[in-house]
Amino acid sequence: MIFSWMEKVYTIISANTAKHSHFEEYFKIIQVIEEHEFSNPDICIESCKALIEGVSKTIIISLDNTKTPANIDDENLPKLFKQSMNLLSDNCEDIEGDFVVRFSAIIQVLGEIRNKRGDISHGRMAPKPIFSSSKLATTVKNMTENILEYVLEHYFSLDLSSGKLIYEEIEDYNNWLDENTEFPIKKAKYSQLLYENDYDEYESRYSDEFLKTDETEEEVAVEVEKEQAEEVELPEKEVAVPLEEKPKEEIKRLVNTFNEDAFWDEPTTGKVSVFAEEENLKTTELKELVTDYLFSDKKPLRDAVANAMNEKPALKDRAKVIETLTEKIIVLADELKNPADEEE
Repeated sequence: MIFSWMEKVYTIISANTAKHSHFEEYFKIIQVIEEHEFSNPDICIESCKALIEGVSKTIIISLDNTKTPANIDDENLPKLFKQSMNLLSDNCEDIEGDFVVRFSAIIQVLGEIRNKRGDISHGRMAPKPIFSSSKLATTVKNMTENILEYVLEHYFSLDLSSGKLIYEEIEDYNNWLDENTEFPIKKAKYSQLLYENDYDEYESRYSDEFLKTDETEEEVAVEVEKEQAEEVELPEKEVAVPLEEKPKEEIKRLVNTFNEDAFWDEPTTGKVSVFAEEENLKTTELKELVTDYLFSDKKPLRDAVANAMNEKPALKDRAKVIETLTEKIIVLADELKNPADEEE
């Protein structure tokens, strides 16, 4: 049996994970669509509906600040899709109203097919009164892919910063954070971890501490120039804007303490080498994956895991293989960090 992979959707999401990493969650649904296209066509169709619905909700939440997950969960698929397309149309000049109407009609049909033949969400009678063919599942899958390719291409082209601080654009602030914060690990950057894990705190410290520090320094410089001009000897003015020491709990919340030098002893390195050989991985890249995971407690990125593989799997198998390998690497890292648990 030859499976046809949703390559277009997979590719466009993969190309935009730097700014939209949360879209990687849809790879799981794409995998379900692929696995059931021929064996369980109605599950494939239902998963296509779920994929479009999920993407529509994500677009609505990101483009309409009045919407929350709570107030759109009960809305049906055609309504959700139409809302998302209207929002895209407001932000993209080349999306015409006619497209919204035509695409919405297709989604309406997809929703009706799923409602009549779905196996999961609405429950299923036994015996089931009607089954879909694999040809219908393939048709629905292809329509889903073409529509989502169009939708995502426009969505990913938008500038969604809306005044949000961009980490790469404020190097002075990042350096200020890193230089004035005692961080327990040498490899990780406090500023980057704070930005990724607690953006509100990152933004708050920028306005409440960093900008005020600049203002204070400027005021001091003006005062010094004034004193020098008047040639008046005044007691040295102590001006200090101490950086508030962040509680240890916050640092622990961002990243676990991890002593890299102590961790990578000879036995540990040996175990990683054996694992790399068994799984056909590059030892150096595998060590980096383990180290980064133990630093941050964050699941290794899909591309990083793929880069550690000596042989890349076929595109249709890639998501499943990488997901399985990622879980193995996490188990390995946890066992290496807690050898006592492994012995028990």
